[in-house]
Amino acid sequence: MTDLSAAESARLHQLITCEYPSTISAAAAAGEACVWCSGPLGVDAVGLDTRDPRIGCGSCYGGRRAWYTTWYDWHRHVRRCVPCQQARVCHVGSGLRSLHEITRESAGKVDPSYCVSCHHPVHAGELVVPVRWEGTTQDHLGYGHTQCLMSRATVR
Repeated sequence: MTDLSAAESARLHQLITCEYPSTISAAAAAGEACVWCSGPLGVDAVGLDTRDPRIGCGSCYGGRRAWYTTWYDWHRHVRRCVPCQQARVCHVGSGLRSLHEITRESAGKVDPSYCVSCHHPVHAGELVVPVRWEGTTQDHLGYGHTQCLMSRATVR
């Protein structure tokens, strides 16, 4: 995975901490348990926000950090790789996707992924690229079948 600068690490921390369940246990709300798994906090626990007591355990936080880092590594490659953008096989892109998919479970991503264009599930053997789009309050990260996105001007 990519080594991150201090500014990139801070931005990544913001991305990780903005995503947690809408309902959390009383212990998690009080900062006595992990907001994601409701498990006990260890010495590697991470404070999510300085304004409230919510804390994530090191395992959950690390899983989410790995998910975001591998997604952005894959996205950075696709932005510069013509074969990936043209729905051709690219072994580097496939490897980066595989690394990213390994992080799904530890990041709490249990729901299937869907193509942002056709809204069908993304399956393991399909040519897929990471897609980022800007929302009104935050960026959204997703996936798109390369064939679906070919009709668009770029895969960015």
